[in-house]
Amino acid sequence: MITRRNFLSISAKSLALFPFLFSTRANAASLSKLVLAGPPAPLSLPLARLAKKTTLPTALPNMEMRQWRNPDIMRAWMISGEVQVSAAPSNAAAILYNKGLPVRLLDVNNGGILSILTSNPSIKKFTDIKGKKVLLFFRGDTPDMIVRYLATKQGISPDTDMDISYVDSPFEALQMLLSSRAETVLLPEPAATAAIMKGKSHGMKLTRIVLHDVWEQVTDSKLPLPLGGTICQASLAEENPEIIKELQIGIKQSIKWINQHPAEAAQKFAGFFGLKAPVLQKSLETFPVSQLTAKVAKKDLEFYYTTLIEMSPKLIGGKLPDDAFYLG
Repeated sequence: MITRRNFLSISAKSLALFPFLFSTRANAASLSKLVLAGPPAPLSLPLARLAKKTTLPTALPNMEMRQWRNPDIMRAWMISGEVQVSAAPSNAAAILYNKGLPVRLLDVNNGGILSILTSNPSIKKFTDIKGKKVLLFFRGDTPDMIVRYLATKQGISPDTDMDISYVDSPFEALQMLLSSRAETVLLPEPAATAAIMKGKSHGMKLTRIVLHDVWEQVTDSKLPLPLGGTICQASLAEENPEIIKELQIGIKQSIKWINQHPAEAAQKFAGFFGLKAPVLQKSLETFPVSQLTAKVAKKDLEFYYTTLIEMSPKLIGGKLPDDAFYLG
């Protein structure tokens, strides 16, 4: 299960060295294989599917998919040139770019769906958590900040109107909910779906409040909360635009296939994420994968990044990325 260190959190250590360390460049002459990577989370699913395609567009070389559980590994792979494309939290992508690592954002997707799960029958909507105990994970990081932002925007002070406590990982929150040691917890997909399915089998009725829905209501944003996306080496984008174009087409086709075949997708990829196939299938059926290119999503991303800056500038590396960050 993903922990604070190995999913959303990106440490600042060694970031200043990135411009000097990044010496391996992807070019058409040497790129015999395209290596993709991602964490064991749903935002990696489009790349995992793309890597398994047997019939590839002409411009794409052979591909393989790797899994990273620690962003330090992802950074090392991107720096060395071992990996050219990776799924990543969208705020982590901004941090890397702002600290000098030559990466570009290809797209954003909804692989980071967050939900409040509660066994308290009096909680039916987000504002009902006022005055209640709520268990969160990744203190001071994006999930915590999103809950605090949504609460504040609806007149709820997180520090005085809520009784917030923390655990180190979604797995701990899930276990505390299912063992009735916590009534109301924050969970990502597919852990939230797993909680509902396991709870039901044990006679526990849980209410789900999807934070992406609350975000859309509070911000009037047409794009779901853009927590995840796909990054690539800047050299790949600059020297192989035909590969980037085919990647974007391939990712779009992968998403279409996943949404049309959730059962088959779950059977093929549940192992990559350490999940049981029925859980991943139900999660995909409940939340079909959606995706927009970075340039199309730029306005919504900048709104999201600005929100994070207001709460804690370090969450995106201190400033908005410039236009070069966003690929069309």
